[in-house]
Amino acid sequence: MTIRYGVLVSALAVAVLIARKPPVAQAAGGIGDAYITSDASDIVRAYAGATGAFLGNHCASVNAIGQLGIHFGTSNGRFLVGAFGGGVDEFNAASGAYMKTYSPGGGVQWAGLYVPSGNVYIGSWNTNDVREYDATTGAFIRVVCPALGFGGGLPSDMRIGPNGNLYICLYGDASVIEVDVITGAPINQWPVPGRPNDIAFIPGEILVTSMGLNNCQRFDSSSLAPLGAFVGTGWDRPHGIDIGPSDGLIYIVDGVTTQVHVFDPVTFLELNANWRAPDPEDKIVDIEFRRFDQPTPVKPVTWSKVKTLFQ
Repeated sequence: MTIRYGVLVSALAVAVLIARKPPVAQAAGGIGDAYITSDASDIVRAYAGATGAFLGNHCASVNAIGQLGIHFGTSNGRFLVGAFGGGVDEFNAASGAYMKTYSPGGGVQWAGLYVPSGNVYIGSWNTNDVREYDATTGAFIRVVCPALGFGGGLPSDMRIGPNGNLYICLYGDASVIEVDVITGAPINQWPVPGRPNDIAFIPGEILVTSMGLNNCQRFDSSSLAPLGAFVGTGWDRPHGIDIGPSDGLIYIVDGVTTQVHVFDPVTFLELNANWRAPDPEDKIVDIEFRRFDQPTPVKPVTWSKVKTLFQ
């Protein structure tokens, strides 16, 4: 199968030459709301998790160009935004303030993901692997998964599954690979026709969005057997997928309709083809609901303070 991604990379090379305004964090949104990336404007926008109403811009890319995957940390109060170039930017989840950029010269790096060690995994098209970076310094640590795929590789989005393993979509390989999240050792790999973009989990099933066929494909989470597929109205470039934390519904981004499409997780019928309102008609890529916030700071307690409390 021939994969046509050269046009996207060529367009990126032109985009790098375009002067960009300094970003200003606006910090719209909060716990339970949805955050959506754009590879056109490089702005992360926030939408009310319950209604899809536009809340405002949360932040803009700093070094990254062409936003792709977005992932929040579960306990560190941060989030990562992958990109076509310039590195993976990291921001404070509450304030939207820029923190740092991982692997600024790494080429297409679709997604950064916080892992149980506290560090960051990033998939790289330049090296066709997943690499680990120190979450404090941003320094490269090791290659986690070398030589991905049956030959095509090109990691797109990834996510840790309910079983604790890491699942990586392979855009150029038409497959998904499951690996041990610590060692990177391969566990399973199965074909996903088209160009797999993103992955999500519902009880008993694995959902994978795929360009080319422009659908979302379903697989049994145990046997990995295909269970069928479903599509949204007007789809021509489905990308990010997430499960609503409050309603359990399936939310999928399509870049051509520039909308988030909502589906029933049992019948897979489309419930809403125009969830975000208003639609700024900006090319969008990924969606993730913010489930966690910045950890509550703990003030150190001195022995003098303890004695005072008990006097």
